[in-house]
Amino acid sequence: MSEALIVVDMQNGFLREGNLGSERCLAVLPRVIEEVEAALARGAHVIFTADTHEPDDLEFRIFPVHCVRGSHEAELVDELSVYRDRDDTWLVPKRRYSAMFETQLEGLLHRFDVDRVRICGVCTDICVQHTAADLRNRDIQVTVAADATATFDAPEHPGDEVQEHTLAHMAGILGVTVERATPPG
Repeated sequence: MSEALIVVDMQNGFLREGNLGSERCLAVLPRVIEEVEAALARGAHVIFTADTHEPDDLEFRIFPVHCVRGSHEAELVDELSVYRDRDDTWLVPKRRYSAMFETQLEGLLHRFDVDRVRICGVCTDICVQHTAADLRNRDIQVTVAADATATFDAPEHPGDEVQEHTLAHMAGILGVTVERATPPG
């Protein structure tokens, strides 16, 4: 049995540019890099997900256009793309909230006999939560690195409140271990 780190959607289109670029999400980048470095040092498998949409994706009825296939927005941020040339990292493009939906992720987890997953990245209440839920539905032990996750601020979406509610939901309902380096507040 082995461990994997799933780094969710740390892309230009969520951190630095475009309709969904967010300073809140960018702020966790140093912690995400620490998570990647620690996972690689432990010998864990590191899997980056990348929200990747077609120009006419139905998700754009809900959210503004973002991370269109082939665009700069859809690429991992430079600080993380440097890990892509390694033999122990993988990139999983995805088109829906969960990284398990119609992707190669489940196959990678089976191939490496993964029974424990640690998750970091963005957005906590959308792609992190839905990926965690699908992993838990497969009886995989999940830990979320709370200090290395974030969500955005928007009208009727207060980032701090949404973040804390989502972490509590994942712990209390999904059975996810929420690990914090610093207490909420």
